[in-house]
Amino acid sequence: MLLELVVYFALALGAATLVVLMPWAPRAGQRAGVPLGLGIVAATGWAAAVATHDVAAGEALSIVALAGWAATWWRLKRWGALSALLYAMLLVAAVAYLLYAAVQSVTQSANPLVIIASLALLVLEAAALALTATYAFEILDVLGRRELRGRPLPAVDDEDLPWVALQIPTYNEPIDVLRPTLESLARVDYPRLVVQVVDNNTTDPSVWRPLETLCEQLGPRFRFLHLEPWPGFKAGALNEATRRLPQEIEVVGIVDADYMVRPDFLRSTAPHFADPRVAFVQSAQHYRDWEDDSYLRGLFYSYRYFFDISMPARANRNAIIFAGTMGLIRRSVLEEIGGWNEQCITEDAEASLRMLGLGEDYVGVYDPRPWGSGLMPLSFDGLKKQRFRWALGGMQILRIHWRELLPFGEHRMRLTAGQRIHYLLGSVQWFGDLLMACFTVLLLLTGVSIALHHRFPVRQLTGAVLIVPVAFLASGVLRAVWAMRRATGCSWGDSIRAMRVWFALSWVVSLACVRGLVRRHAEFLRTPKRREGDGTLWQALRSSRVETALAAGAVCAAGAMVLRSPAFSTAALAALLVFQGAVYANAPWASAAAEGIPLTPMRRTYLQSSQNTGDRPVDRTPLAVAAGVGLMALATVAAAALILGAPSDNAPFTGGQHDLPRIGGSAPSTSPQPTPSASPSSPSPSSSSSSSSSSSSSASSSPSSSSSSSASATPASTPPPTPSPLPASPAGGAAAPSP
Repeated sequence: MLLELVVYFALALGAATLVVLMPWAPRAGQRAGVPLGLGIVAATGWAAAVATHDVAAGEALSIVALAGWAATWWRLKRWGALSALLYAMLLVAAVAYLLYAAVQSVTQSANPLVIIASLALLVLEAAALALTATYAFEILDVLGRRELRGRPLPAVDDEDLPWVALQIPTYNEPIDVLRPTLESLARVDYPRLVVQVVDNNTTDPSVWRPLETLCEQLGPRFRFLHLEPWPGFKAGALNEATRRLPQEIEVVGIVDADYMVRPDFLRSTAPHFADPRVAFVQSAQHYRDWEDDSYLRGLFYSYRYFFDISMPARANRNAIIFAGTMGLIRRSVLEEIGGWNEQCITEDAEASLRMLGLGEDYVGVYDPRPWGSGLMPLSFDGLKKQRFRWALGGMQILRIHWRELLPFGEHRMRLTAGQRIHYLLGSVQWFGDLLMACFTVLLLLTGVSIALHHRFPVRQLTGAVLIVPVAFLASGVLRAVWAMRRATGCSWGDSIRAMRVWFALSWVVSLACVRGLVRRHAEFLRTPKRREGDGTLWQALRSSRVETALAAGAVCAAGAMVLRSPAFSTAALAALLVFQGAVYANAPWASAAAEGIPLTPMRRTYLQSSQNTGDRPVDRTPLAVAAGVGLMALATVAAAALILGAPSDNAPFTGGQHDLPRIGGSAPSTSPQPTPSASPSSPSPSSSSSSSSSSSSSASSSPSSSSSSSASATPASTPPPTPSPLPASPAGGAAAPSP
């Protein structure tokens, strides 16, 4: 019965995904959605009955599907009928697969080592599938919601508008980068405005003195503050700058040094504070100067995923984050929570959690319209530092507030259930890339075990259940690409490039997760310094040497696997291994593409900006790389010992797969052996899919996706079973990164 349940809902998931991709389908109501949904359920039941030769099973499973659909749609009343069907099929397919895998873990072998290893793998699979469900929920909650929420802008007379101070934090910024920003702020049409430029720990007077002079030239609206030396990174500088503001300032806003602000920014956002419940307003972040380069287009859309998918989903439950630039915050509320947290390097997102934790008296407003545009990192090293900081900040928020984010226990913060879940997932989703790294190690060890004619001590997957990973993987890929195109309006090529950017940053995010788990204090990622004369290819390899090594190792292991144990299943597993390597190979691709960006005069200037390089006033010795590599090495040694200690010809399994009694009495026909395809199941923003052939495994990444597998090898005459990739889509993210 379990096998039939898994296969049925995998087929239903695939069919529902294909239907929801139609432009009108996600928000279709009863009239159009219900008949089509019933057709999907009936057709899947017929296909399952034919495939299993069990008509009773097809009928019974169709009834289960209808019940699951009805329950999901009842709970998510604002969704379209087909979106509810898709999510119901995803949840039931995931639960059915995990139940099936759990049974296989304890029945395939009496060897305690195999049982323990298989159950550990099951935990990783459960984590990956849970992340997949969260990414799918975000997508459907935005694109499938029939009632779109919006907050009207109050009409406020000029004399009732609040006094606003826009703060521009800078560190070692070239004057040519800041000049367009400050000149755009001088043109802002708002009667009660102060612009406070906060220079934080720039030690060279030739850098900050011209900025001070420019502020004097722009008029009395501008005020310059130089802090040196000053602790607490940007948060410490902003706390001091806020303390020095005049008492009449009611609202403070953040504008990054490279942002050009539209004149109507404040008139279109500040009136929200007429409602005393509004604690902060966050507008969508946007970028400029990217249309002429394909890599920059992909990078742009990889950023947009968070503000077009993740933030609107959060807004549905008053759970948005304060993302810093182009955001406004009520000064009294900021003071009530004690200011910016100087121990967290994503102080903006952490502050919004504490503000919402004050209770239902406060709300955050999300404005999806962009009121300004900044510049994206032009170097891959700068991009990696930025993503490392975001992911590490997510880990710090989790370490500081994990008790408040769990749905049980005593809480000091007065968060709603929806707010707790969104903020918890905002941190947990970063672990998708770390899961992918773990499955990469398992995949490489699988290749070694096959090449040595040893069996990796974990459960096997064979037969009709192989359709499940294919369904998860294919539906995840389609959801990610569809969501990117539907939300941002980008082309297929730009959507794929955005996913490649997510993949390219997967290893960096993994390091940030490890760093956040093993150390409490903030520190930043160091990357190799660029040397004059380095060619584009050499610089790309230097900037991504770990990812390049992983990609090369995957290709070599795949070749050795096929040569030592030639068989169809081995070739399929090798293809997945090559794909896994291709995921990490996106890092040198992104690095080389960044090196090839055409340099206009403005871009040449921006190359020296700390917004581009990711430099910070304090750069402590990073332990993330050492910790990450050390843990990987320890895991590799332990797994190698398992491989070499396992029998070479006779596996420690008692037999084939076990299943619960069938609904009907007929025996199934020979299980097909489809060739799995390992494609990314996306974003943020990145996703990862993992597989095991002798094991089944799954991983996730952000907004990134990769497919990895671990197999039990037998001699060439007994080919290993076909691997099973189980993707976990990203949120663009990824993990949807918190800017």
